[in-house]
Amino acid sequence: MQQKKAAFLLAPVLAAGFLTWVWRSKPYTIQADNCATITSAGRIRLALLRQLIKRGGPSRRKLGVPKETMRTIEQREVATAYGAAPVTFYWPETTTEPLPVYVNFHGGGFVLGFPGQDDLLCRYLAHHAQCVVVNVDYTLAPEHPFPAAVYQCYEVVKWVHEQASALGYDASRLAIGGHSAGGNFAAAVALLVKERQEFALALQILDYPSLNLAERTDHKHVLRRKKQVLPVELASFFKHMYVPRPADCLNPLASPLLAEDLTGLAPALIITAEYDLLRDDGNEYAQKLREQGVAVTHEEFKGVDHAFTHFGPKEPAQRAWNLMLTCLKQALHGSAQPNAFAESTADLATAPALNAVLPNF
Repeated sequence: MQQKKAAFLLAPVLAAGFLTWVWRSKPYTIQADNCATITSAGRIRLALLRQLIKRGGPSRRKLGVPKETMRTIEQREVATAYGAAPVTFYWPETTTEPLPVYVNFHGGGFVLGFPGQDDLLCRYLAHHAQCVVVNVDYTLAPEHPFPAAVYQCYEVVKWVHEQASALGYDASRLAIGGHSAGGNFAAAVALLVKERQEFALALQILDYPSLNLAERTDHKHVLRRKKQVLPVELASFFKHMYVPRPADCLNPLASPLLAEDLTGLAPALIITAEYDLLRDDGNEYAQKLREQGVAVTHEEFKGVDHAFTHFGPKEPAQRAWNLMLTCLKQALHGSAQPNAFAESTADLATAPALNAVLPNF
């Protein structure tokens, strides 16, 4: 009995000690060839973060948005050279056929995240933009480092285009978009679309994207006197897990901002956040696209940080969603979209910071 009582009392102390070791140990090491390798502590951290992000995703209460009813939500699997990619189709209730299509890539630093975290947004865009939304569950690093996810995402978009007749939508009106790391994939896929000329895109939506992995993380938009949602240490871990070989960071498919020739790319919507570590990536890409004649809509949202479109605050998140909707509807239908949040419930709580979901790294 005494032994059981002692074990019961000791368990929290041991657990606390274990977690302290996990969070204080180095998550990766740099080898003699300058390549990054994840450590045992890093693997444990990553597993914990993946569970935390699933439990603390966006919600209707945080964002003040309705959960739009779909005619059908359909699960499919796309075979690619980089493994099967599960996809979720959102079919809105409509009498207009065939519908255009939008392909979405979730965020998560290349190593986290899952399609369900974009469920509300996918429903919203499908319903209000009157399009089929395809939500992609791409492969994650470090199990599958660069360039696996980029080429897999491209193959998924190509498959979506090829399956239009069989599945009943209009792939001649095709747009893509993503958030954070997903924005990186959307920009890279747009580069591949331009290079390969196998199909065309009407729009690329880049929501606080990561676009320059060659730049040192601590040289980005670091706020010395303000705690940022995406701290340098966490962003550095994400980068090294996705691109363990430094030379690959110079590849435009990893760092689209480094692409020299951007002429002929699909029109872009780029959303950035004032306090975001990645702010300048998107701002510089918008300017570079404009200089090379690409149509760009760009807005830097003031007073918000990384992932604000998913975790709030509510008012700027809703404005950003409406900006996505307006640009998507214009690209797919040639018409603007009024504010879909005009009838939103005003007294719903604003979202907590993402720091409440992801602990300090």
